[in-house]
Formats: sequence, structure tokens, C-alpha cells
Amino acid sequence: MKHIVFDIETVPQDEAKLLALAPEFTAAANLKDPDKIAASIAKKRADYLADAALNWKTAEVVLIGAGDETEILSFTADTEKELLAEFLDILGDSLGEGVVVGGHNVKSFDLPMLVNRARVHGLKIPRNVLTFWRGRPQWHDNIFDTLEILSFGKSFDGNGVDDVARVFGLPPKLGHGGDFPMLWRADRDGAIAYNRRDVEIEIEIARMCNCF
Repeated sequence: MKHIVFDIETVPQDEAKLLALAPEFTAAANLKDPDKIAASIAKKRADYLADAALNWKTAEVVLIGAGDETEILSFTADTEKELLAEFLDILGDSLGEGVVVGGHNVKSFDLPMLVNRARVHGLKIPRNVLTFWRGRPQWHDNIFDTLEILSFGKSFDGNGVDDVARVFGLPPKLGHGGDFPMLWRADRDGAIAYNRRDVEIEIEIARMCNCF
């Protein structure tokens, strides 16, 4: 492939593990009523569980779609560690060969998630993917992010994949990202199709942004 567009999918870790990792939930200091205190704590706990798939400390990467206009591959594995090791090796080798790699919001979500989850598993991060300059992380020069490109350094709000696809006249996503964990549990083929559509859309967005 001369270029690779990729998109990852995450689910929350199992609830018992999430609660073991959870911070202590406390109510606002101004609340005095026991029922309101209990409700406040319950809401914080529910919010923590609801957002678990978006936080590297509480998420698990289960599916990665990657490809170009000619082919899209779906990567899964028996364990998250195996999946991360395989895909990071592909990214590192591809970048080393001069391949342009990216996607939508990859620098703020996909790549940090991959790197931090890999660190949890004790995996080495390929230097072609991530280096440091004056202690600050630096992505490889051949990594692009169409959200960054379209936002011009301003607010990312309103520049999600579906928003951009609508403006560019591209097919819509096959669902909402927040529903993916349930889809992954109930319908693996449907989950892979959902991810594949995302990659297809992101390939077109990247092409229209002249990323390759």
C-alpha cells in the first residue's frame, strides 16, 4: 500500500476490572441531603462506566480497520496484546518504507490509545511511530490527521466523521460509536462492517484533503 488509512474500535474492560480501577466517587461538597449525595455518586459512577471505552486506562482495543482505495483489512486477535503488537509493527514498518499513514482524529484518539494500551502490555513502541523532542511526544512526519487538517488548529467540534461526510456527499456511518461495544458483543460481522464503513469514509476524506 502506498498509503494507509486506519480506524480503531474500543470497548470497556469488564465491569469488575473497571470498578477495581475506579477512583473514589464523591458527591459535591455543597450537597447535604443523603439522597442527593447518593444520586450524585451514582451518576459519577455511571458516567465513569459509560466513558470507559474512550479512556486508555479503562478501554480495550478489539478491532482495527486499515487500508486504501484498493483493499481494507480488518485486524482482530485473541488478545489485545497480540492485536496491538501486530498493528504497531505494521505501522512502524510502513512508515519506515515511506508510506503515508493516518485517519480522522488519529493523533488525539487512535494513536494515543494504541500507544498507551501497548505500554500497559509492556510492548515496545516502534520509533518510526513515536519519538520525543525535548521530552515531548512527536508523531512521525508521514502521519496525517484529517480532523487536524480540517480544523486548522481551531475547535474540533462539528468536524466529526459523520459531519464531514455529510458535507462532502459521502455515505453515512453505519451507526453511532457509543453503540459499538454492544454491537461487538452481539454481532461481530456487523461490528466489522461498521468499522469498514468508517475506514471507507476516512479514505475519501483523506483523498479530498490531498493527504496522498
